[in-house]
Amino acid sequence: MSSNDNMMQSKNFFASLFDFSFSSFVTLRFIKVLYVIFMVLAGLIGLAVFITFASQGGVSILIALILAPIAFFLYLLIYRVLLEFIVVIFRIAENTSIMASNSKPPNG
Repeated sequence: MSSNDNMMQSKNFFASLFDFSFSSFVTLRFIKVLYVIFMVLAGLIGLAVFITFASQGGVSILIALILAPIAFFLYLLIYRVLLEFIVVIFRIAENTSIMASNSKPPNG
């Protein structure tokens, strides 16, 4: 992608951001950023689970080594499904508006 394309996308992003008719969606443009934020959050949750169990000592460290990755992947899966659901809803809206604009009114 050239710098010209990046400038066009950023203009389109800011134009969409201040589009009061809501004819274009901003959500699909920054969903990747949200996923990265959720990945970090899931990592912090996994780390918190590990620290909580590991601070007890003994066998709890072994339990922490098992539960922390499970917690990480579980939360990551939940966030991923949530974001995919949001993307699907917005894609349905986009495709529906395209179909509506392409349809011709009936003669009669």
